[in-house]
Amino acid sequence: MRKRRIIALLLCVVLVMSMTVTGCKKDEEKEEDTKLSVEVEKVGRQDISVTQIYTGEVRGENEVMVMPKVAARVISLNVKAGDRVQQGQTLMVLDSSDFTAAVRQAQAALDTAQVGKRANDIQVESARRAYERVKKLHSAGAASDLELETAKATYDSLTAGSPEAAIAQAEVALSIAREGLDKCVIRSPISGVVGNLNVSLGDTASPQSPVAMITTLDRMELAAMVPETDVPYVKQGASVKVWVRAVSDDPLEGRVKSIATVADPVKRGFEVKIALSNPGERVKSGMFGEVALDTVSKENVLAVPVSAVVPRTGGNVVFTVDKNRRARSIEVKTGIKDNEFIEITSGLKEGQRIITKGNTLVSEGTRVRVIPGGKKK
Repeated sequence: MRKRRIIALLLCVVLVMSMTVTGCKKDEEKEEDTKLSVEVEKVGRQDISVTQIYTGEVRGENEVMVMPKVAARVISLNVKAGDRVQQGQTLMVLDSSDFTAAVRQAQAALDTAQVGKRANDIQVESARRAYERVKKLHSAGAASDLELETAKATYDSLTAGSPEAAIAQAEVALSIAREGLDKCVIRSPISGVVGNLNVSLGDTASPQSPVAMITTLDRMELAAMVPETDVPYVKQGASVKVWVRAVSDDPLEGRVKSIATVADPVKRGFEVKIALSNPGERVKSGMFGEVALDTVSKENVLAVPVSAVVPRTGGNVVFTVDKNRRARSIEVKTGIKDNEFIEITSGLKEGQRIITKGNTLVSEGTRVRVIPGGKKK
């Protein structure tokens, strides 16, 4: 009987101990389950450039509005929008009937002036001979002073150059009339593509309104207005990215072509022109583009991924992991940042391990489990 009691007692002890061990294991598993998974990286140094996005209109690198020089009716259209043209190629022809008549009239006036000069030449020769004869007679005392003066005055009046002046005037009038006639043929000032035509057959072209636009599509440029605070950092010749969303979400390669040295009086900014390639000529003149320009930049600064910095009231913090695998917050001060990294001006040292993922879920003292995935530096 006594043995049975001892055996029962031992069984109870074993059962209690087993339950205690099992409970401890469950507590440990529960505690392990409460750990938050995080990724960490080492604090390092980076070159950081602040990038700003500016918008502007894309135009052909060479783009010309064709302005007629005379007012006349359009009687012939030789091209249409989208056609490729060469410099000097005829775009359209204006009614030249009035100018043709003016040329004929000016030619007739010139002919008349030339006939008048030939008649005057004959009279000059006759007056010269008469003057020479009177001079001889006057020397011999056979002609009076009045006769000599009269003969000289007649000769001088005929050699005063009036016929030559009339011819010169008529030649100028003929040249102007011919220029007017030539202006009735409107030619392309550059080689390129006809962007648009602003007149139709039968319309009257006016010197105050463009009739067409010729542009180059293989070489484009974007003009963006950059404020005075950023323009000192823009470098001529720098490579940039340009997005024309109407065509594609992929960027085009661009280059800073020129930077204005005088601010626009209305927009109060400095015009920066970006030359860009246009493969396939998909970008059209007049489309809007976005250009990413590096402004402020710093080299070899202490930096962490942007995701590592957590905003807090009154400042920013970064979380580290202590030897007991608990999250600890460190208040930091930040500087400039780009799309990936942010400068740390105080609070951290190079080589410290910081939480880069999972940091928004932890707080001071949270138990964490570091998992692979962070960048190794």
